[in-house]
Amino acid sequence: MRINKMLKNIKKIIVGSIIASSSLFANGQLSIVSAGVGDLDNMTIKAYNAIKEADIFFTMDGKAGEYSSLIGNKPVYKAGHGIFANMDNTKMKKEELEQLKTETKKIVLEGHKAGKKIVLIENGDPTIYGPQISFLKEFKELNPKIIPGMSSFNAANAALQTAIIGGIKDASGVTLTIGSDKNKLISTLADSKSTLVFFMDREFDKFIDHLNTLYSKDTGIAIVINAGSKDKEKVIIATLGTIKEKVTEKLPFNHLVYVGDFLK
Repeated sequence: MRINKMLKNIKKIIVGSIIASSSLFANGQLSIVSAGVGDLDNMTIKAYNAIKEADIFFTMDGKAGEYSSLIGNKPVYKAGHGIFANMDNTKMKKEELEQLKTETKKIVLEGHKAGKKIVLIENGDPTIYGPQISFLKEFKELNPKIIPGMSSFNAANAALQTAIIGGIKDASGVTLTIGSDKNKLISTLADSKSTLVFFMDREFDKFIDHLNTLYSKDTGIAIVINAGSKDKEKVIIATLGTIKEKVTEKLPFNHLVYVGDFLK
């Protein structure tokens, strides 16, 4: 009698565990998936599979674009540009921005509850100045994950065809930061003699003038444009004293600037 009661209790526990487990896996998954940078063949297999298997998609402009062959007829929604980090630069009106936030939350939460795989397609490394990283915080209760991919930094390093840390002078490492004459951190970093990699410099001449106040004019500088693109990638190598002569037109947004003795 006692054994039968014990067996019944064990059975209840097992059934309860199965139900709990089923309920857990019934929920969906929100993922920020990096499709890499440059050409599509820079995409990782893991990212490719995640996109192929997903049910619902978000892209910055709400279009399948170059990923249409992977997405097919599945729904694609607009993610905007950092809408949950208050950094939207699409010149949307406040009402439109709030509406986009509300719609995005509704789609993600309902999709997750229905057990759907939701993928936000990003480029490069979402954790390095990525506009969509705020989705992690906004939907943290859903335990979202990042699927990494090749970043512009990885691709640009390869384009330079050299070790970006080499020799005693560069032993202090590599620092990634924003390229701006208003970035007060640069003067401190310049003293460290580490290799500096600058993202998003938008006033090139002014920025180079600022660097020339911190470094000697024979300091090496490299610019990698459209890293990872077979047809568009371009590398310019010079010194701080000669770089303006080599850059004769406005640089595209997709470029990185390297400064350091590793280029000598």
